[in-house]
Amino acid sequence: MKKASIIFLLFFTTVTGQADSTNWKHYFRLGAAGVDSSTGAFGYYRLNIQNKTVFRDLRFFSYSLDKNSFVHLRYKSSDKYISRPNFYRYTITSFRKNTRANLNLQYHFNQGFGYFIKDYDNGLINAELGHAFDTSDYLNATRKTSYLKTGIFWDHNTNYFSSKLEIEYFEQISEVIENKLSRGQYLLQLIIPMNKNYFVNINFEKEEFFDKNQTDASSISLAIQWNK
Repeated sequence: MKKASIIFLLFFTTVTGQADSTNWKHYFRLGAAGVDSSTGAFGYYRLNIQNKTVFRDLRFFSYSLDKNSFVHLRYKSSDKYISRPNFYRYTITSFRKNTRANLNLQYHFNQGFGYFIKDYDNGLINAELGHAFDTSDYLNATRKTSYLKTGIFWDHNTNYFSSKLEIEYFEQISEVIENKLSRGQYLLQLIIPMNKNYFVNINFEKEEFFDKNQTDASSISLAIQWNK
């Protein structure tokens, strides 16, 4: 497996919210990005809406490095079953463009069911099982790759920090044409409070392909977060 590492320094993050029943929250991050000897600009926007039964999450992520660029747009929606509140259904749609990895425009879709394994005072553990597919060159090709998707997610809060751990696996179940695209995606996030309104936000993300001919990618980000 080939490897490509990206380090992001996020100089400022803002978070704003509207005090209504749907609990809208907006997240903004701007900063600098670097890969090898290349540097460039980085931007992130997130809109999150949730209540006791509904979750909506829109994320836009982009960076530009000299002649290379990366863009990722993702939307997730999920709804609890009222009669079985430990279960929920979800849908994820995303578009991704990565000129460094020769990815023109990838369309990805997955949907399935989730289960809240443990909902406790300081956190939440949940798991997901679903079917996914993507088109690696969305504008010029129609061939889809299908996967069985599994994932486990853990959010935990303490008096000193909040953490998030996400582990997802995509096992290719369609015919392998060139390279097998089965992969794991991992996220570790730490949010450390400095005072009432300011926080340090640290993220580690990695996409690991199980085929040695595919290129792995990892990134580290550091942000000062402001909650308003």
